[in-house]
Amino acid sequence: MYPKAKQAWLLLAALVILALPPMQRFLEQSMVMHMLVQIPALAIIGWMIGKILPENWKNNIAPWNRWGITGIALAIIIMTYWMLPRVQDAAISEWPVELTKFITVPIMGMALGISWPQLNPIAQGVLKLEFWATFMRLGWLYLDLPDRLCANYLLSDQRVFGQLLLLAGSIWAVAWTLRITFGIKIINN
Repeated sequence: MYPKAKQAWLLLAALVILALPPMQRFLEQSMVMHMLVQIPALAIIGWMIGKILPENWKNNIAPWNRWGITGIALAIIIMTYWMLPRVQDAAISEWPVELTKFITVPIMGMALGISWPQLNPIAQGVLKLEFWATFMRLGWLYLDLPDRLCANYLLSDQRVFGQLLLLAGSIWAVAWTLRITFGIKIINN
């Protein structure tokens, strides 16, 4: 593949492209694009940065991130914060919150990238199950609520987002069930 320095520059370029105003406006014009494209893209960039960090940096972090627990806790806190509808609205209308998103979401991805392999497989399974349950709960909430949760998005956009969360959660559940029951590996989770 690419040398680590080239990967780092490509990841930085991807982050800059996501932060450019035309791309930013395009990705934030709908709830679906904002929450299912922009935020995961930022997290994936962070995850990949975590994978290419120099080993001495990872070794310096290791005493603070024993068994990956601290990094996972940090990632969960950041993820929970960015799930709040009020924060999603603020990210669109207030530039300091938008800047915070472009800093914290990649940090969340980096924490996941460094910490996930260190977690016990049972802990990984519990977290996967909780992430799946969160998809389903939020999908149901966004789909069933009669009022808008985000002031910057239409109620119809909120309902589409809820349907997509439920669809993604259902696909995840079927893939995981097939893997556990029959050993069929559809998605590498």
